[in-house]
Amino acid sequence: MSQEYLGSVTLLVLLILAMIGKNNSLALAVSSLIVFYLLGHMGGEMKKVSHSLLIFLNNYGLKIGVIILMMGVLAPFALGELDIISMLYSFRTYKGFIGIVAGILVAIFGAKGGYLLDVEPTIVTSVVIGTILGIVVFKGYPVGPLIGSGIAYFMIYIAEIFMKK
Repeated sequence: MSQEYLGSVTLLVLLILAMIGKNNSLALAVSSLIVFYLLGHMGGEMKKVSHSLLIFLNNYGLKIGVIILMMGVLAPFALGELDIISMLYSFRTYKGFIGIVAGILVAIFGAKGGYLLDVEPTIVTSVVIGTILGIVVFKGYPVGPLIGSGIAYFMIYIAEIFMKK
């Protein structure tokens, strides 16, 4: 079997898992990639456009996604719903302080997750399967492959420390 064929089968499996896990974001992303893949098989100019689009997404999709995510997180400031005073109040309680520490950890996990996705992109499948299991079995929420990959990065790092001994 060709690598391209296996990749398309993998997308179909991920689509099915996303639908089972009711992960609409993942289902939309995978469906879009399947459409781009199918457009590429129409031949002619569509093949060039599809290939260029997939290369663009491969190179810049994660960065664009992070930018859009940050815009969504910061939108309450632009709408006037949050301001610097409410930010400063978050330091006044232990819950606010814990929230700040959690935010720092999530940012670190996200950075390490991005690194892991760059050096070992196959981890995405494992993280997606784990996310879907967490949704279906534990009624969790899909937080995405970036943070999941970051947590995986730290778990791999710790496992490798113990394996060297």
